[in-house]
Amino acid sequence: MNYMPLGASMNIMPRTVRFKALLSAAALVLMVLAPGSTSAQTNSVSPLSINGIGETSFGITPNYLAMGGTGIANVDRFSINMLNPAGYTNMEFATLEMSGAHRSFQHRIADEGIDQTNFNTYFDYFGFGFKFNDYFAGSFSVSPLAAKGYSISVADSSDDFGVFEYRSLGQGGYDKFTFGLAAQPVKWFSVGANAKYIFGEIDESNKTIIADPDFLSVSNSVRTGISDFTFDFGTQLKFEIGEYRLNAGAVYALGQDLNARQISTQYTFINSGIVESVVDTLFYDLSEQGVAIMPSSYGVGIGFTKNVNNSPINAWDLLVDYRVTNWGEFRKFVPNGGTDPGASMLNSERISFGGAMVPAYVFPALGRSRNYFTLVRYRIGAFQEVGQYQWDGTAYTSREINAGFSLPVIYRSLAPGEQKASFLNISVGRGQRWDGNSANLREDYWNFNLGITLNDKWFQKFRYR
Repeated sequence: MNYMPLGASMNIMPRTVRFKALLSAAALVLMVLAPGSTSAQTNSVSPLSINGIGETSFGITPNYLAMGGTGIANVDRFSINMLNPAGYTNMEFATLEMSGAHRSFQHRIADEGIDQTNFNTYFDYFGFGFKFNDYFAGSFSVSPLAAKGYSISVADSSDDFGVFEYRSLGQGGYDKFTFGLAAQPVKWFSVGANAKYIFGEIDESNKTIIADPDFLSVSNSVRTGISDFTFDFGTQLKFEIGEYRLNAGAVYALGQDLNARQISTQYTFINSGIVESVVDTLFYDLSEQGVAIMPSSYGVGIGFTKNVNNSPINAWDLLVDYRVTNWGEFRKFVPNGGTDPGASMLNSERISFGGAMVPAYVFPALGRSRNYFTLVRYRIGAFQEVGQYQWDGTAYTSREINAGFSLPVIYRSLAPGEQKASFLNISVGRGQRWDGNSANLREDYWNFNLGITLNDKWFQKFRYR
């Protein structure tokens, strides 16, 4: 088997520019009022994105990536909790966050001697969180949901028409605009909900390319677009135990039918080796209406934190998350009045571990130091996920280890007992996706994420000036 993942320069750069345009308020309004005009960036160069919805992303910042993607029970006053909407109430300030990602993939099939390296770079997250008062908070953000970026080919020959190539290609993706609200009726309990607008298109095609120009080659392509809302919910519990705090959280996402449309084309062409010379259109459906079925999911998390005296800053955090996504419910497209095509993905289970610390607050002797790096928040994490990706019907195991830190770039007092900080956030991850079979594709990859967090105090009045 042979494959050539699409290069980042082909798939990512044109749509990244369009994705950045959504960050303006005008584009966000147009996204809601005219969903058919929106498009998502492509941020995948993985052959495994041929599965189902593609290569998925939490769309989270380096703060959470560096802790293995944990966050269901995370309590952080300086950042937006993208993994549990109930966590919005933990913010002390109006918070602006954004980040980008660079990824390096090494794709191997040992039995066939295939070894290729591919790269992609993309804008990963933009969000704004705000706290109205001690009881209510909210957030909105734009981030990727899933993407496809693959080109897989199989060469063979036939007694009837000689050498031919079967090629499968995919590109495009879905993004999400998220608006969430949270309430904290009592100090130890909070709840929240997100409304997510999913939008974008994915193009997939299968081509049978015959080398002999005396025969016609055939292409069958499908473009699937989604534009609709989905919802998820979360809760957090926080219990003070002396100088420590025990946190627990849970999240649930609804499985829903989303408005979808599909454009299908089938045509014959002559293969010149460089361009396709179309001969005849065999089938063309301009816009078939239907639904895409998104899977339900749930997760639980627990965290243990050491507080700092007379300050809401955490000296250290330990976190564990467990998530299940029912990908067996996913359907790429079901036409109105049509039959269910059946499941194409496997359910997945993911367990994540994470930790963070600030040396100045963990080691008393360093609290008197003027060394800048004692105020840096250091993070480490790891996760394992089984079931989402597959190759030849066999479930893959994804493993990743992460590390990172947040560098305070502005750290000052607003009033007695109030401190504000902004950060430069960095995370690095090393991961692998494989089923252990040397005849199947193995992916080894590096993730590098860079982001910023800006904090200010809006809506709330200062007690002291």
